[in-house]
Amino acid sequence: MQAKEKGLVRIFNIPALDSRVKSANTTGAEKWLGYFLGPMGAYILNFTIISYINVFYTDVLNLTGAFPWVAAFLTLFPIISKVIDAFTNVFMGQIIEHTRTRQGKARPWILISAPLLTLFCILMFRLPREHSIWQIVMIVLSYNLFFSFAYTIYNMSHTLMVPLSTNNVRQRDGLSLFTNMGTNMLPGVIVSLLFPAVLLPVLGVDYDKWVLTMTILAAVALPMTVIEYYFTKERVTEAAASAGEVHTVPFAEQLRVCFSSPYWLLMILFVFLFQVMSNIMTISLSYFCNWVLGTYNDGTTQMILSAVGKAPLGFGVFLLWPLVKKYGKRRVMIIGFLMAAAAEAVCWAGAHSMPIMLIGSLIYAIGWLPSYVYSALMADTLDYIECEQNIRADGLTASMFTIVATISVGVGQGLFNLGLTTTGYEAPYLVSEGVYNTQNAAAQSFITFAYVGIPMICLIAMAIIMFFFKVELHLPRIHDELTARRKAEAAARGEVYMSPDEKAALEQAEQDKKAEEKRIEELKARCARKGLDFEAEEAKYQQKLAAKQAKSKK
Repeated sequence: MQAKEKGLVRIFNIPALDSRVKSANTTGAEKWLGYFLGPMGAYILNFTIISYINVFYTDVLNLTGAFPWVAAFLTLFPIISKVIDAFTNVFMGQIIEHTRTRQGKARPWILISAPLLTLFCILMFRLPREHSIWQIVMIVLSYNLFFSFAYTIYNMSHTLMVPLSTNNVRQRDGLSLFTNMGTNMLPGVIVSLLFPAVLLPVLGVDYDKWVLTMTILAAVALPMTVIEYYFTKERVTEAAASAGEVHTVPFAEQLRVCFSSPYWLLMILFVFLFQVMSNIMTISLSYFCNWVLGTYNDGTTQMILSAVGKAPLGFGVFLLWPLVKKYGKRRVMIIGFLMAAAAEAVCWAGAHSMPIMLIGSLIYAIGWLPSYVYSALMADTLDYIECEQNIRADGLTASMFTIVATISVGVGQGLFNLGLTTTGYEAPYLVSEGVYNTQNAAAQSFITFAYVGIPMICLIAMAIIMFFFKVELHLPRIHDELTARRKAEAAARGEVYMSPDEKAALEQAEQDKKAEEKRIEELKARCARKGLDFEAEEAKYQQKLAAKQAKSKK
């Protein structure tokens, strides 16, 4: 991950590597390509690995029956790997903080990570098939090369893109919504529906088919990550550089200001619970559908459960945005999480009933919708710290977010594997043509608790955290104070300061002016072509526009 900065600066000074986004405002192409489509490749890859690497280990490689000490290995290996990942996250955060290039400090690492994600994903599945110490060594090595190296570089950089994209709170919230759709909603839908309905019945426990499938997914992720690089822009970094504000805050000072902020600590705790819950649900989903609700790889149970559970997420995201603007992120999240917790309680009571699970999953998904704006809370917290302490701790915060996220994967996977091995989980084997064995009652009970019980507990805790997380109430004051501070600093340098909002408004006005001139030009051409009276047609247009504006104000 460490590169000579001079070499990095020289490489990323090449004009061909410049962002395709030029506007001071966030653009449609930026939202759809940079924050929605682009990140989907890496996140589909990551979501697939998190969801099914455990299945690959236990069911395809049959590690549960490999060695007498395999229970301890399956429990401790993910946790220890994520501790290693924690150190690499801190290291990567500091590298980003010290990166100075024409393309920004985070974006270059997105491009660097693209081929590494593809290469090490393939290595994770192309493992020795026979049980041996070499097999265990390759599992540990490939797992850490992907998660502790390649994905750390990508995720650290990607996590910073919303805070570094703009200081405009409304535009930033919009980007947060798009990136959460691209990194959570769509990858979740694709992996939860495509794999169980189409791929898993075909893959079964066939090693070669698993390797081929993951190789294809890894190859697709490469160009999509490159798209993310080209259609993102670090406006905050550029503004700081143009104002001569670029300086490196010592790591110890960043630690002090962050750990002294109650909102920052609450945000970290929230992210930990969020990620533990998400990862345990992801890991346990296929086990729950295979052994509790349905039969092994039946091709329908997981597809139906996932389809109903994901159904509200498409149209619901567009309903969420007006609610967030009217009531605020915090209030909407509290109500949503409590609704989702109640739904999980219903599912726990009726885990063996498909109708109950479908109803509960639908209600859970509606309550879970507000989680798609949670990444904007990090940007709000960073603004709060900057306002109060005059320090911007982007690198440390990104490090902590990804540390928590990655450790939670290991904690979730390790605890889940501990539950499987202690309750006597058996790898699948054919009893007769197309029929697999069943699982014992203790293993079924544990899998059910992992899939619905643990999420219920986490959701209640997250709602309580949001009750005390009141940084959103300070945002108007923060915005005014930061703007006044930057104006004073600019005046001291003999310059006139223009805030990002003012720059965006000025550019928007210029774009509107050009669009209006183009509209009039096109209308005149149409009138000349069809023999219409321009003044009359313009009056009709203005009348319709006035009616539309009056309606929008109601």
